[in-house]
Amino acid sequence: MQRSPLEKASVLSKLFFSWTGPILSKGYRQRLELSDIYQIPSADSADNLSEKLEREWDRELASKKNPKLINALRRCFFWRFMFYGILLYLGEVTKSVQPLLLGRIIASYDPDNKQERSIAIYLAIGLCLLFVMRMLLLHPVIFGLHHIGMQMRIAMFSLIYKKTLKLSSRVLDKISIGQLISLLSNNLNKFDEGLALAHFVWIVPLQVALLMGLLWDLLQASAFCGLAFLIVLALFQAVLGRMMMKYRDQRAGKINERLVITSEMIENIQSVKAYCWEEAMERMIENIRQTELKLTRKAAYVRYFNSSAFFFSGFFVVFLSVLPYALIKTIILRKIFTTISFCIVLRMAVTRQFPWAVQTWYDSLGAINKIQDFLQKQEYKTLEYNLTTTEVVMENVTAFWEETSLLMMIMGELEPSEGKIKHSGRISFCSQFSWIMPGTIKENIIFGVSYDEYRYRSVIKACQLEEVAVSLVVLWLLNKTASQEKGNSTQSINSSYAVIFTNTSTYYVFYIYVGVADTLLALGFFRGLPLVHTLITVSKILHRKMLRAVLQAPMSTLNTLKAGGILNRFTKDIAILDDLLPLTIFDFIQLLLIVIGAVVVVSALQPYIFLATVPVIAAFITLRAYFLHTSQQLKQLESEGRSPIFTHLVTSLKGLWTLRAFGRQPYFETLFHKALNLHTANWFLYLSTLRWFQMRMEIIFVIFFIAVTFISILTTGEGEGTIGIILTLAMNIMGTLQWAVNSSIDVDSLMRSVSRVFKFIDMPTEESKPPTKSFKPSKDAQLSKVLITENHHVREDDIWPSGGQMTVKDLTAKYIDGGNAILENISFSISPGQRVSFKYSLLCLTCV
Repeated sequence: MQRSPLEKASVLSKLFFSWTGPILSKGYRQRLELSDIYQIPSADSADNLSEKLEREWDRELASKKNPKLINALRRCFFWRFMFYGILLYLGEVTKSVQPLLLGRIIASYDPDNKQERSIAIYLAIGLCLLFVMRMLLLHPVIFGLHHIGMQMRIAMFSLIYKKTLKLSSRVLDKISIGQLISLLSNNLNKFDEGLALAHFVWIVPLQVALLMGLLWDLLQASAFCGLAFLIVLALFQAVLGRMMMKYRDQRAGKINERLVITSEMIENIQSVKAYCWEEAMERMIENIRQTELKLTRKAAYVRYFNSSAFFFSGFFVVFLSVLPYALIKTIILRKIFTTISFCIVLRMAVTRQFPWAVQTWYDSLGAINKIQDFLQKQEYKTLEYNLTTTEVVMENVTAFWEETSLLMMIMGELEPSEGKIKHSGRISFCSQFSWIMPGTIKENIIFGVSYDEYRYRSVIKACQLEEVAVSLVVLWLLNKTASQEKGNSTQSINSSYAVIFTNTSTYYVFYIYVGVADTLLALGFFRGLPLVHTLITVSKILHRKMLRAVLQAPMSTLNTLKAGGILNRFTKDIAILDDLLPLTIFDFIQLLLIVIGAVVVVSALQPYIFLATVPVIAAFITLRAYFLHTSQQLKQLESEGRSPIFTHLVTSLKGLWTLRAFGRQPYFETLFHKALNLHTANWFLYLSTLRWFQMRMEIIFVIFFIAVTFISILTTGEGEGTIGIILTLAMNIMGTLQWAVNSSIDVDSLMRSVSRVFKFIDMPTEESKPPTKSFKPSKDAQLSKVLITENHHVREDDIWPSGGQMTVKDLTAKYIDGGNAILENISFSISPGQRVSFKYSLLCLTCV
């Protein structure tokens, strides 16, 4: 990795994120590689962050009977978190003050108020400076909050992994790998994006109080009619939020249940294929998935109505605020347009920012409590070392064991019911279950200790690996040319980072965009429901297709994939398709229509403004295309960097007894931190470039608003209504267009998950097996029910064999396509009932 330019960047470069320019330029010109990514700052390293949080958590455990993880997090990150919150509040205050200057500008065009016409230019300058000030405050603050959320996630990732290596075997028997991955993936990811919204839980009440004071000055008591409507709407959203939380909690149990079975299936895929359990496993998982999707649809519909409340509430807030005042007194245009601007800010605060903040706190505190419960689980106890003995001593031990359990108790993995076990020296352990650490032969032999040339050579010689090494070198030389040709032919395929269109995926992409078109054709409040329903249905089909593709893929393909990478598709990517993608697309379409309508109205009122709109649109399209070239590659690298984290977790759990027996936990913690730092480097750079893009977009919007303001002031004659409409809609365009741009980037980023799912769907299938027929999951999807698969061959006596017999002729087997043959031209026959002993297994065929 390269040294980060951030270390030597100036204050202005950090403020405007200009230090990301070289990576953006390089990503636009060529494909980015891992070596192009910048090193992370030392403050973001997993070693530093985990040590800091672990120290505070140990302090919490030692000082209190009921330790709270949130207290440890508070001592680590609170002051920085509050500093950015205060700056965010100042940025929001500028947004609340802008309508005051707007009202003064509109008032200066009143024919009865010509004395203020001379200061309109100065008022416009002040209004534009407020936009500039908010831009300079907002983007560094949001980036800082995202940065803190990232650091919290890294620290808790490491803390959970360290705790996993210390858990007792009794606790580990009750926790599946799928549950651990769900804890890391689904819960901790909330800190990355959600922390920027957390401050609005206290900012919004202060902002509402300020806005209502200003509206009182304009409309007196009638201003509270609009606020009353928003409060009723907020209560309605709160009811919807409680319903959504109930569905999400119920759904979380089903997700964990599905992931447990999926994880076990992936870990034991060879057994599943050997016993032909593919169809049974698919039915079992799809039955759970059906129940999960019922709850997903309910939660999605509730979230849709919650989101729709924002879009339809704007008119009613302004109408209910202005109407009572207009009926009692006459109202001037300046007050109407100022009220509209205030209500736009008020609506965003009450119906969007505050519910988001409450949801963020609910999700974050729930995740923290789950992690806290995990960190307090029972740990295994190391055996007592006694230097007075040279052997293993058992004193008054009472236990119920077999041979393996006795060995586990000597290692400390199991505890005796009574008595003590003492020993001195070191324990050498060889598990009965084969386990190899991912890495080179040398790394497996050294296993984290200092390199000893003599010992290493001795192990190589004792295991007869010298002859194997020579054979591998010869085979590598023979296959080098073919591999290079194959690599050249697939280079263009591997370098693709866009959505992959194949014969199967085209149908689903068409399905998605048909769902998008439904929202434009439908009318009324329910116009987005077809989209939400369609996309969840697409997610259901994609999950079933991907599950079937994994079950029917040949072992030569599955051997090239990491277990963590496969699980990541069924956890994070499916969660994105279920939860985020439907409503993100819906929001993007709504926002885009609002912006288009506002631009059309403004351009119709003042044609000169259309001339300012054209370069803005062109700059937006150009800048977005320039940014997406790099962001898509960074997102792809970030996704690839996430898989080694879960792969290392799965590997550590499988070889946990071996790690503990040899005391290699610190070494594996170092490897885990290395994987975390690799992912952090990609994620931090993605966040930085994203903020670079969003700040440039807002700079363009500010320039656009400045142009609109001065064009309208200089070209508008006696018309306060015209100037009011133009400036009010221009301010609305400012906020809505930026939101729409962010949504478009989010849609593009989320579609990466769709692309990754399609890659699994398009995997090759086993040629010997016909494609499985589609089935409908049963209505009763409980795992407690016995799954019975009927064998129709039993009814056909003339087909079902009377004895088991195996004939193998000229068998050649490879682990992966293009790899070296592990068996070559093997032929043999086994008669019914004959026992044949192989080196690592015993095969017994008997008469049926």
